[in-house]
Amino acid sequence: MPRSNVSAVPVASPSTARWLSGPTAMALRFVGPGVVLLALGMMWAARIVFAGNTYVSGLGAAGEITSTAFNLSLGLVALGGAVSAIGLWGIRSGRGLFGAWAVSTSLLGASAMFAVGAAVPCTTGCPIPFTAAAAPQDAVHTIAAVTGFALAGVAIIQTLRLGRAYAILAAPSILLVIATSAAGGILSLAGVATSLGGWLELVATTAALLWLAALSWLTQHRIVTDPSADRRLPEPTAHTPNRLDGWRTASTSARPRATPASPPWRSAPSTPSPTGRPASASSARSHDRRPSGTTSSNS
Repeated sequence: MPRSNVSAVPVASPSTARWLSGPTAMALRFVGPGVVLLALGMMWAARIVFAGNTYVSGLGAAGEITSTAFNLSLGLVALGGAVSAIGLWGIRSGRGLFGAWAVSTSLLGASAMFAVGAAVPCTTGCPIPFTAAAAPQDAVHTIAAVTGFALAGVAIIQTLRLGRAYAILAAPSILLVIATSAAGGILSLAGVATSLGGWLELVATTAALLWLAALSWLTQHRIVTDPSADRRLPEPTAHTPNRLDGWRTASTSARPRATPASPPWRSAPSTPSPTGRPASASSARSHDRRPSGTTSSNS
């Protein structure tokens, strides 16, 4: 099994670091994207089979030929998103407004909303909620779908500050998701260009699901095989002196060391007195202070 490098991704705590490097999390980071991509393929197949113009939610409306397949694919999106979120558990930037909670928290919330949307499909034609033709389940389905998309967008924004590789992956994804979903939503509310709005909404869904799969695989790659993480780890071996260190050592050892100067009264040798005993320092100092013009008289 390859050696894991959890330092390649920002995590919330040491316990989450151990979880991310474990075999279970690694397996989930492969299974989750696989389920998501399977669901995406089913969505596109349902859209190709569907005759006419409709939005993504309309593929699962009651009475449509694609209802069963689409609602199953939406349920698989919820399952694959939850599995991927658990495999990415604890990853967060810790910076900015969206860094207060982990990316997996947003992904789990989005997966829960998509599960509600799969369990409560809209009625035929998916009318706009709170209109005369809408039923209560239309409001439940639409609110769940919009909330799920919003939480998925938050998760993409959270990864912008996880590192350069994550930002390169997230920047085009969030722009594509926001632009296409916003355009599709405006066309849906206006009730015009249903064909264009439906395809734009499908493109936004595709971009979000592809980003989720790529996020899991990128994290797996960085944890297992990213060589740049090794350069950020402390070196376990002892320091080996190089040529510069040797030159410094040689030049330092050849340089003579300076010894501090001693006070003159400590270093000066003692002079013998007429009695044969060494003269004290005080008498020597008093002798030095004697005026030069005076001479001693002998009695």
